[in-house]
Amino acid sequence: MHIKNKRMKTLEEILSLEDVERKIYYLKKGRKTQLPDRGKLYADWDPNKHEIFDKEKYPQIEITIEQEKEEYDEKAGKKVTIPKKTKKVDPNRIALPLEQDIVNIQTAFTVGTEPKMDCTPAESEKGIFEALKQVLKKNKIKYQNRKIVRAWLSEQECAEYWYVTKDDGFWAKLKAKVANLFGKSMPQYKLRSVLWSPFRGDKLYPFFDDSGDMVAFSREYKKKDLDDHEITCFMTVTKDMVYQWELDKGWQLVAAFKHGFKKLPVLYCYRPEAYCEKIKTIRVRLEKLLSSYADCIDYHFFPILKLFGDVDKMSGEFRNRVVQLTGEGADAAYLTWNQASDPVKVEFENHFNQAYALTNTPRISFENLKGTGNALSGEAFRYVFMGAHMAVENSAEEIGPFLQRRINFLISALGSINTNFEKPSETIDIDVEIQPYIIDNLEDKVSVAVKAVQGQVWSQKHGVMFAGNLERLDEELAEIKEEQAARKNEILKTEHKNAS
Repeated sequence: MHIKNKRMKTLEEILSLEDVERKIYYLKKGRKTQLPDRGKLYADWDPNKHEIFDKEKYPQIEITIEQEKEEYDEKAGKKVTIPKKTKKVDPNRIALPLEQDIVNIQTAFTVGTEPKMDCTPAESEKGIFEALKQVLKKNKIKYQNRKIVRAWLSEQECAEYWYVTKDDGFWAKLKAKVANLFGKSMPQYKLRSVLWSPFRGDKLYPFFDDSGDMVAFSREYKKKDLDDHEITCFMTVTKDMVYQWELDKGWQLVAAFKHGFKKLPVLYCYRPEAYCEKIKTIRVRLEKLLSSYADCIDYHFFPILKLFGDVDKMSGEFRNRVVQLTGEGADAAYLTWNQASDPVKVEFENHFNQAYALTNTPRISFENLKGTGNALSGEAFRYVFMGAHMAVENSAEEIGPFLQRRINFLISALGSINTNFEKPSETIDIDVEIQPYIIDNLEDKVSVAVKAVQGQVWSQKHGVMFAGNLERLDEELAEIKEEQAARKNEILKTEHKNAS
């Protein structure tokens, strides 16, 4: 359908349209970038769909079973030519899941260590801060972060949708940990989330206004009814409402409700191309190289026995067979393939290393790391994996704000579903910072912490946090104070005893 449009309609104008088809058309127009090519992206991601399996580009190989020969035909009374016999066989097709390996490593370096939440809550804010941590924990956010980064790197985009569902004990369990959590009544809802991305069957349509702010978000997907009939669905989320339309002999509105949040409950991240797009040609060459080399090995692995003279007899079993030849100059030898494999190995290693180098991805394998011993601990690790950490810093330009928007939304959402959190949700300040994955040497960390605290460079609290006791920060500080007080009392008792 072609619709002339001189000016981009506002979201309010679009939602007020009676024609649902026009409404959806304009909601899709709010997207400022091209939809990712899901088929192409998935073909790169799934090794089973790589180009090496394309039978047009890599057709079957024709091999000769019997050579052409001449035989005397008694009926015809003359020699006739018997054509050669051939058959077609599949060549070796070796696929390399390079994209998966590189993306998984980059994902681990980016969010393998949980992002740090920097916050010193006031007394009135401790309840909502604890509630936030529980929401993240119950939604398995540390695993969801990996799904998001993996989707963003390989699928170009991903969205996280938050909604409320009936509480099944979330607030009761939280109340047992935090005093004065509620007013007169307990909240009835808890927060849940779901991911949307191209590989999950979603077409995403963020709607941006003229100032570049995302004011709505739409999702197109397909589902099947009880009769296995496929239905196209279109869902739009605004800062106030959720709309759902279905296409079945025309578009129909099937749901429209207020989500109850003060902010748009959809978080979105996008990149202009897949992370591994730049190494695709290298991967294609590697797969062709390996597959062709495997064909060569298959057809030249077993040597051919050349016989010079007349075969008198052959005896013995296969492994110790004896061939007896007669006649002048009788001899036997193997015809072997003497093609050097060094150029193949060199090219393979060069391309393989190049694929990882271009993506700033370390080759983490036992073979590569077995000779390093303890060399990759402490400061040495940071130098060896500097490229990976630089890649994380680049990724943080998009993922960092995404995680910050999530925290800001959840704080606001907690204030919406729990009236006791309304004021703290407006005052609490939480900064999110990505922590690149690193192999921690506990001994080194403790040593640094002790020196920094003793040198009065760090506070005791900072030292405990640096040593890795963030989860038990308050408990550790309390125990340290108790132990210090006990030691001081012992010293005073000893001094008093010696003095008397």
